[in-house]
Amino acid sequence: MRIKTLTIKAFGKFQDETIELQPGLNLIYGRNEAGKTTVQTFIQGMFFGFYKPYRKKKTYSEEYEKYMPWNQFDYSGSLVYEQDGREIRLERNFLRAKDSLFIYDNTTGKIINDQFKYDGVIRQQLPLGNLGMTAVIYNNTINMRQIAHDNESGTQDEVRDSYIEMQNSSGIEINFKGIVRRLEEKKNNIGRSGQSKSRIGAAIRERDELLQLLKESEAAYAKVAENQEKITRNQKKMKRIEAENDYLSQESVVKRKKELLQSYEKINKLEKENNRLSKIIREDEVYEGYNYKTLEGLKAISNQSDRLSDQMDYIEKEMTDASEHLKTIRQKEASKRSSLAGHTLENIAEDYETYKKEQDEVAAVDKKSNIIINIISALVTLLGMGLVGLANMGMMGTSQGIENLSLTVGVTLAILGVVGLSFGISATLKKQKILKEKQLIPIQEQILAKYQLKDGPSFDSYYKKVVRNQKELEQMQNEGELIIVQHSRHQAGYEVLFEQRRGIMRDLERKLAEYEVKDIAEYAERCEKGQQLEELKIRFNGNLRLLENLLETVNGGKTDDGQSVWQKASPKSAELLSLGKEIARLEGENSALTDGIGLPVEIQETIKSLDAQIESFDTEIKACNAALEVLEAIQKDYHLESAPELNKNIGDILETITQNYKGVKIDEAMKLKVVDPKGGDFKDAEQLSAGTMDQVHFAFRYGIGELITHEMPFILDEPFVRYDKQRKTQALKLLSELSSKRQVILFTCDDDEENLLKTLNAPYHKITL
Repeated sequence: MRIKTLTIKAFGKFQDETIELQPGLNLIYGRNEAGKTTVQTFIQGMFFGFYKPYRKKKTYSEEYEKYMPWNQFDYSGSLVYEQDGREIRLERNFLRAKDSLFIYDNTTGKIINDQFKYDGVIRQQLPLGNLGMTAVIYNNTINMRQIAHDNESGTQDEVRDSYIEMQNSSGIEINFKGIVRRLEEKKNNIGRSGQSKSRIGAAIRERDELLQLLKESEAAYAKVAENQEKITRNQKKMKRIEAENDYLSQESVVKRKKELLQSYEKINKLEKENNRLSKIIREDEVYEGYNYKTLEGLKAISNQSDRLSDQMDYIEKEMTDASEHLKTIRQKEASKRSSLAGHTLENIAEDYETYKKEQDEVAAVDKKSNIIINIISALVTLLGMGLVGLANMGMMGTSQGIENLSLTVGVTLAILGVVGLSFGISATLKKQKILKEKQLIPIQEQILAKYQLKDGPSFDSYYKKVVRNQKELEQMQNEGELIIVQHSRHQAGYEVLFEQRRGIMRDLERKLAEYEVKDIAEYAERCEKGQQLEELKIRFNGNLRLLENLLETVNGGKTDDGQSVWQKASPKSAELLSLGKEIARLEGENSALTDGIGLPVEIQETIKSLDAQIESFDTEIKACNAALEVLEAIQKDYHLESAPELNKNIGDILETITQNYKGVKIDEAMKLKVVDPKGGDFKDAEQLSAGTMDQVHFAFRYGIGELITHEMPFILDEPFVRYDKQRKTQALKLLSELSSKRQVILFTCDDDEENLLKTLNAPYHKITL
């Protein structure tokens, strides 16, 4: 037999994945978390499903939940294998609500489920049942999972379990492990006589309580018998008195007989109605147990899920709006930046500063020159005017020549001052005119040309606009960063709500599956039918009580008002009343004596039944102990028969791998021992190093697989983690030899296996996940 194709539709992390396997050695390579163990578990699930063994009803194993895809709407796949020249296709749906397996002839497409063994517990065919292969044997022999590196004792337990299962696969139609567990469970279920809560202890306690109750019942019923004799005597006396009375008139008798006939008609009508109600109740008993309290709980879960969904929708809308807003901001930023024509604020500011600096320097020099000229001109004018004034006032002396000279010099200075002042003012006006006419130095012209501007004022406006744009860009960037932070918070909140809603939906689906309904509406419909069922039961019981009253009336010869049909009022009514009261008192006393106490004969029968039950429990426990002893003896016998061959196979393989240990023994306690090559003593497997224990484990699987079946593929997941290079080489050599006879599937995350196979010139087919 060889596996050809794996089609993983939805399983674990995989979705719509196809893996083609070849005959011989298949090396499936993948890094950690690539899904190697998932593929190995998928193969197991396709052959066996995920059910716990040795159960009386279908029970799912832990792998079912572990490898369920996140979407939970699909959990399926298919596997094609070839056996005896025939291609067989398995299609399995793992979902609990859609759990199914279809087996096809892959050549004709015909469904061939009926050609395979059927398991009544899981209600499915067993694809490998004709080979005698169960999930327990598969996982303890030819399917070698990852070894727990921190638990050598757990590995040793697995070795022991594998050996026990091998006994069953060697042609013996007994599962020792399952039978022993069931026998022990049966013994534990019965318990011991000293355990008050065990079945046998409860039976003994109940028997002892009934023995005490029997004494009380016998005393009570002895008193009841005494009272009954008194009641009988009083009743006879009342009959004698009543016999003395005349019968009522014929008319009255006929009238009351009609009333009895009416009661009969009511009884007949009620019986017909109750027959009809009984039929309906039997048909609707399936709706019993569905109640509105559970319905409200389911609705609360659904409403919680809806609220979370609404919150998720709101957050999703907020995230969309934020994304659109952020997009708009980015567009505005791009527009603002494009308006700068590739220039930056720093470059523009630097050019603007240079422009202003040149302009200020020219203005400062021109201003300084004009001021000096104007000051000097003003001073000369004042000096001239002063000299003229002094000459006119005769303060320059008595000499006429000096006054004339002073006057001439003063006038001349005044004229020069006025001329200089006029020149300064004229020069100032001329420079202002030049500035107005935008006469610029070359560097300023270059700056304006760089930004395609006409003059300084336009450059001022342009610079102010750039500064304003920069502030707006910074504001947009801050707003964008705030939106990104809000978007991240929304995303985190959305993921939390998603996980909460997912958990709630899982809980809801689990509860609906428990009640075997598809949705809440179907549960509500069943609640309504359950309520109708309760109403029918109430009506049915009410009719029963009414029937009992009517029958009592009819059987007692009384009408609805309680009057006797056949007798009239007795003249000795006081005596009859007294006798009636005494009879009622005695009957009340009898009722009180027997209230809550069964008949002695019934208690005695119950005690006999309990004695028989206790004796049966004792017999069952003795039978279980005897069966366990027989199974232990049979197991020892099979150990003596099969151990030599198994010891030799495992020892040869272990020697090939380790080049050191060459003797292996499996004792009666199902413990594996290795012969110490130095002293020849036996050494428990737990005493070996972790790496050597792995190699013993591999040798055991290899050897036991050869004994059980030569058909099934040998599947290994990271078996050589703790091997050194030499032992890994020997193990790969064995697998290469084995692959010539049967398919081998080796999962690994290391390149060593491929390199060693190349060194050995061993053929292999590599698959990368």
